[in-house]
Amino acid sequence: MQFTTDDLHHGDHLYVKRKGLLYSHHGIYAGEGLVIHFKGTVREKKDPVVTMTDIDNFLEGGKLKRRYYKKRLPPDETLRIAMDHLDLKEYSIAFNNCEHFATFCATGKKKSSQVRIVFGGIVGVTLAAAAALIRKKKATES
Repeated sequence: MQFTTDDLHHGDHLYVKRKGLLYSHHGIYAGEGLVIHFKGTVREKKDPVVTMTDIDNFLEGGKLKRRYYKKRLPPDETLRIAMDHLDLKEYSIAFNNCEHFATFCATGKKKSSQVRIVFGGIVGVTLAAAAALIRKKKATES
């Protein structure tokens, strides 16, 4: 569903698809057309820092989306947490990315479905390869 800033409330967890829909960029809506999110100097990857930018800068031409939660922190607390993290530079694609940040602000728990999917795929491939090697070794021993 497409949203505009008129539909948003402070503390909303926003996201936008990037790179041909391969991943999403996440942030917390601060109100008045501003979003708090990890932003870097070169396509969000070089020296990322939690900063507040206007929503157009956050979207970079993408379609605005809002994440919904069954259980989440109150919007005022979400926004307070996001504001408390302004200027944070401890970015990690695996452990502290923009989705971890926005999810933590909204729920108090750092989670990234994007990272979970990637690591799940890596684990699955690794297990499949290990099983194939074991089967091959057993076949050569017989």
